[in-house]
Amino acid sequence: MMMNHRTEPKSSGFTLIELMMVVAIISILLAIAVPAYNEYINRAHRAAAQQFLLDVAQRQEQYLLDNRQYATVLGAGAGGLGMSTPADIAADYADPAITVNIAGTPPSFLLSMAPKAGARMAADGTLFINNRTEKWRETDGDKKYTAGGTDKLW
Repeated sequence: MMMNHRTEPKSSGFTLIELMMVVAIISILLAIAVPAYNEYINRAHRAAAQQFLLDVAQRQEQYLLDNRQYATVLGAGAGGLGMSTPADIAADYADPAITVNIAGTPPSFLLSMAPKAGARMAADGTLFINNRTEKWRETDGDKKYTAGGTDKLW
């Protein structure tokens, strides 16, 4: 005697609700992780530019000891430091601007690195360092550190 067995098809896979829940969880995680990662990358780029400015400032002090004045240009040649901006920094920042006041007693310098327009760091603000080793990130455009303002020390 043969029995006719009806078998129910096995259900396998995911339901639409389960898939939607996974997509929602991944979206929430990405909404938190991507901005944090971008900020981490920006801090790394800023730190590289700050270190380069510190190197330039140190070279300025050595130039002062050797020549009794500060260098007026970054590159080689008369009045130059013989330096160039590294490629990884040059992708985000313009070459440092060197402002030297040789008429003052003692002479002084101000170094600044502005982010390139359209680059990753464009909204970050200009980095500054001077001969008094004051270091700040300028956001209000006055080229002076303003305590309590929007400028940030580094």
